[in-house]
Amino acid sequence: MTMKNAAIIISLLMLCCAPNVQAQDYAPLLMDNIIACEGKALSDMPSSFDGPECTRVNGHFASTFGRLVWLKGTVRVSEGLLNGRGPLGLYISAKASSAIWLNGHKVGMNGVPAASPEDEVPGKMDAVMPLDRAVVHAGDNEIIIALSDQHGFIPLVAPVHFIAIAPFLHVTDDILRGYLPAFLPLGVLILGALYFGVLAIRRHEGWQDFLVPLTALFAAGQLLSEVSRGLWAYDYPFHDVRLVLILTCATAGGVCLFLHVLFRFVSAHRLTVGLIALLTYLMLVLPAYGFDNKSSLALLVPACFAALIASFAAVQRAVYAKTYALALFLFSCIIALAPTRFLDIYFYYCVAALLVFLFAQEIRQHLAERRLRAAEQARADRLQLILDESRERVSPTSLKVTASGKVELVSAQDVAYCKGAGDYVELMLADGSCKLHSATLAELEGALPGTFLRVHRSYLVNTAFIASLDRDASGAGSLLLKSGDMVPVSRRIMPSVRKALA
Repeated sequence: MTMKNAAIIISLLMLCCAPNVQAQDYAPLLMDNIIACEGKALSDMPSSFDGPECTRVNGHFASTFGRLVWLKGTVRVSEGLLNGRGPLGLYISAKASSAIWLNGHKVGMNGVPAASPEDEVPGKMDAVMPLDRAVVHAGDNEIIIALSDQHGFIPLVAPVHFIAIAPFLHVTDDILRGYLPAFLPLGVLILGALYFGVLAIRRHEGWQDFLVPLTALFAAGQLLSEVSRGLWAYDYPFHDVRLVLILTCATAGGVCLFLHVLFRFVSAHRLTVGLIALLTYLMLVLPAYGFDNKSSLALLVPACFAALIASFAAVQRAVYAKTYALALFLFSCIIALAPTRFLDIYFYYCVAALLVFLFAQEIRQHLAERRLRAAEQARADRLQLILDESRERVSPTSLKVTASGKVELVSAQDVAYCKGAGDYVELMLADGSCKLHSATLAELEGALPGTFLRVHRSYLVNTAFIASLDRDASGAGSLLLKSGDMVPVSRRIMPSVRKALA
């Protein structure tokens, strides 16, 4: 399969397996017009939201870290949603514990929000509360929410992700449905990491062989950390751990990708190029705004440097450098065009596609190395055979043939072939005579020079007496000797016999 065909197949898979993006009917909180007030206790809801401690904010950016905050906003419900079948639910995705009131009626609590860590009970990162239709009406509905983040360790810029009224569904089921297509690239990444990791262990050629499987492994870890949100409803403090895991895996994967390209195409000044890339990474990633941007840049910066290295190598006409440069350039462009959306499911297909490309390059290089080693081994075997033949002409090997209590010396040059017969071996000589030797064929094989070839479990043949080789339809065959004798060749050994005689 050519690289072009592989790319077409990967693209079709991405289109076929991409998640359904049709939006269901829901009523989100209008985030652009939220009033936020500092809170002192859950039992002390502000009587009005127009005091000096209250400000208008975008609801996504309402700070909850280390404080209790009250939010007041509006949910606009359509007639279609209100008149639909099935129960309704009030969804909240925020790194905080929460309590919610709708139109003056308490909907429920997600944990227990509080002004101190001792009083707070951490809630779920993603939660849904059953909603009585009697408290909802078509049009604008007033919603009041108490939020607090007393047990997290990372102050997020946008801790409130989503608040809405929608048909009731277990929140992990709804999230997992969006993540399901991610399991295809996850499987590709895990299988690739395992296969090429084992291949690197078997090759024993250096730690650089582990860079591609490690890139795949870290990409799989990043993806698994991402989809963990749909696997179980975790308490909001774990969300900080999840974000750190995503950023760590993205950084480690980007570093492995960069090092793979660096060691493949750069032989001189590797340390200098590596230090420049490291300084650029620190200047761009550390001050980046938000974890999504940091994680995207953690892959973008190494990918861009890798693309530059491959492009320079392509100018120098390095083997495969042009295809590397093109793949890495496309990958970098995808991240750069939508950096904040890079952690969405669609972009994991791009990561998987890039790794499939790297896997293909590793396979191609491995096959080329195997062909080279096979050719070198064939030359070595041929040279060894020539040396053995020369040695036999100068100083022929003599066999001590034991039979009936007598020992007789027989020159190996006079033996046309050997036939195993239980605990004995029949030595067929060039003059047509036969001598019985009290030894096994395996023992005799160790004593004979390299000019003898094992062609069957019961036959050893002196290559100097081979006239021709015939192969039948079953894969087995026979050797015609200069003496006129026919010696069978087993199907299992036939490939090595043909290779030796070539």
